[in-house]
Amino acid sequence: MPRKVGYFTAWSIYDRKFVPADVPVEKLTHINYGFAKLENNCIAVGDSWADVEKEFPGSTYAPGDLRGNFGEFNNDNGTARRRNPQLRSLISVGGWTWSGGFSDMAASEATRRVFVHSVAEFLQNYKFDGIDIDWEHPVEGGMDGNKHSPRDAHNYLLLLRELRYYLDSQVPTPRFGRYEITIATSAAPFIYKHMDLHAISQVVDHINIMTYDYAGSWSSVTGHQQNLFRPAAGDSGINGNDTVSDYMHRGVPPEKIVLGVGFYGRGFSNVASSKSQVQELPGLGCPFSGVPQGTWEAGSFDYKALRSNHMVQGSGYTLYWDDAAKAPILYSAQDRVMITLDDPVAISWKADYVLKQRLGGIMIWELSQDHNNELLDKICEYLG
Repeated sequence: MPRKVGYFTAWSIYDRKFVPADVPVEKLTHINYGFAKLENNCIAVGDSWADVEKEFPGSTYAPGDLRGNFGEFNNDNGTARRRNPQLRSLISVGGWTWSGGFSDMAASEATRRVFVHSVAEFLQNYKFDGIDIDWEHPVEGGMDGNKHSPRDAHNYLLLLRELRYYLDSQVPTPRFGRYEITIATSAAPFIYKHMDLHAISQVVDHINIMTYDYAGSWSSVTGHQQNLFRPAAGDSGINGNDTVSDYMHRGVPPEKIVLGVGFYGRGFSNVASSKSQVQELPGLGCPFSGVPQGTWEAGSFDYKALRSNHMVQGSGYTLYWDDAAKAPILYSAQDRVMITLDDPVAISWKADYVLKQRLGGIMIWELSQDHNNELLDKICEYLG
């Protein structure tokens, strides 16, 4: 069965009020928990209170059970495993904010060994079924200030091989017989071109491609942020199909590729719709200035917020469909705002694409953003 991988973020339990009990684990094969961090070349808990300290109402804790979100997902009688005993939970380390230490850690055999041993201990102590390494990004890209080296990509491969060997040969057998190793990678060719994707694919269980964030505040004109195919206008130069095709061309078996989908949209302000290149798609491919206030950060909207506030009668927004890209946009002539998103129709196209290309599945960033499981249910309609 294709994988259905959903990211759960530690910070979801705060203002978002989305806790592990809210996760529709019955509909998923994998939970990727974000994030652990790097500390002295070791994997370390990212948010102690959320991860391992908070006690959740309604949960009972036997001797030796974990507290916090880790316990809810990983205890044998925890919230998640009672409802889906086959759920695989992976700890995701790094992410956009905490990838700064990867380059130094991976640079020598000694520091890689420290990390690998710490991962083995972390997985056993916190009862995870594997690790998802989210290094954003080797060689170039990522957050300003992150260290890079021309050797990053080669060192990354060595790290993964050493991690695979150690977890397979030196660690007690986990509950599903083998610890999984996955990675999250970019859809941008200038980043993934550095990596030996074929060699990496021989080591990891699957590769989660972050096939989103093609357009946003950094763009020169408005555009789709996660279109499956080349668009009618506002082409960022990246789309899901081209990325997947290039990964396969570089030697990644299709069953190792997991296509990323974002359960959020990105907005553009002061859009000069008079310069629309396609009359049926007002606002797409147009100059803009700034981004609107989002759900939690400027320019970024949870799908559930769009569904409640923008995709309703009287909102002033109209939904348009780019049939070339297989992606929708929302546009308000009054507000002069365009928002790029995935709706159930776009999700249907992606899920069908995964089946037709025989890919490994779909990855979701991130679960708290859905509207009554509307997008996840559409994925399950196709992938089971």
